[in-house]
Amino acid sequence: MVRRRLVFQQPVRTGRGEFDARDSLLVELRDADGAHGLGEAAPWPGFGEDDLVATERALRAALTRLETMDLTSESATMPDPVAATLENHPAAHAAVEGALCDLAARRAGSPLARWLAQRAAPSARAASERVACGALLLGRTPEAVRDEAAQVRASGYRAAKLKLGGVPLDVDVARVRAARAGLGPRVRLRGDANGAWSRAEAARAFAALAVFELEYVEQPVAAEDLEGLAALRGRSSVRVAADESVAGEPGLRAVIDARAADVVVLKPALLGGPLRTLVLAAQARTAGLDVVLTHALDSAVGAWHAVNCAAAWADSAAVHGLRTAGLFVTDVGPAVEATAGFVTLSGRPGLGFESWH
Repeated sequence: MVRRRLVFQQPVRTGRGEFDARDSLLVELRDADGAHGLGEAAPWPGFGEDDLVATERALRAALTRLETMDLTSESATMPDPVAATLENHPAAHAAVEGALCDLAARRAGSPLARWLAQRAAPSARAASERVACGALLLGRTPEAVRDEAAQVRASGYRAAKLKLGGVPLDVDVARVRAARAGLGPRVRLRGDANGAWSRAEAARAFAALAVFELEYVEQPVAAEDLEGLAALRGRSSVRVAADESVAGEPGLRAVIDARAADVVVLKPALLGGPLRTLVLAAQARTAGLDVVLTHALDSAVGAWHAVNCAAAWADSAAVHGLRTAGLFVTDVGPAVEATAGFVTLSGRPGLGFESWH
């Protein structure tokens, strides 16, 4: 296990503050035959109660247990003692589950997406070889947002997301107006407030932003305020997406029971890994919710796990949040890049690349 800090090329502003860098823990598991699998633990402030210190502690305990176990099976089943060690530590669970899945897929000589589709999504179509991907708009001023959005449209993206909240509403309205102007009418525009608004602020924002034809706004109010999310649904043409509210299966069930969202945004890195995430995606679909899969500003390891998870989900209508190219000054592996709005998988066994650097 190694700890890495990745510096953003430009600070990422969210409803929870501004971030200059991302800390994570990289994991490599090896079996007796020398096959290996890669995983990443990258808890994110505001998503669950885990922090990096608690995650590292749980991960060390789990890895100690794994040292004495046989990892030559292609099932990737997590041993019960290891699962118990990782209980209530979803980011650490994601690292171990991801590494086990990658290891099993490599042993089977299968791309990870295909391996996941065969085991975790048997009712789905075959894993996709490429996945539609949206872009993240990082511009601060309306002018910068408009220019960035125009480049996104010219590059062939089908969707783009803009972080909202933490600034006066008129500033966000100006940025959204600029984003729509740059994107044109056909590219989907999504917002993400990271729970920054009160109920009253969110209601005003939805009313003001509806004219710009936003597809949805993620987490307009606090994660625990499911009643507030539900109250926003149907108030305008802007749909409600739950992100931080879906912190595992109990969170998803609560969102479904409260009728609190139209869309769920699922992050394998924060939900316990690709297998867990695909189970949640199937539950969401059964409940009539749209599913968007995305990274959590992870390194190349976590991001490619999210890509393979989305490819295994194989929803041709969905546009996921997967691109990381240009996000960090340097990454630990090949960043996720999109061509004409699609990420193409390598077809190589496992995660798609051999090791981090």
